Amino acid sequence: MKKRVVAGVLWLYAGWFVGAFAAFAFGLPAVLGPIVGLAAAGLVGVDPRRLIWDRTRIATLPREAIPA
Repeated sequence: MKKRVVAGVLWLYAGWFVGAFAAFAFGLPAVLGPIVGLAAAGLVGVDPRRLIWDRTRIATLPREAIPA
């Protein structure tokens, strides 16, 4: 859970920066930065399709498959 929070915060800042840069470069409204940042953080934090934070793959490994 800590990794999700940290990843969400990092994606928030990264998305905010990219959105603010795009808004500046293309003359778009400045509110684009926070919107892009929140969308990126939400997708990484919630992960609706379980592409990033898949716990079942880790929980179902047999003990023999784990290196000693």
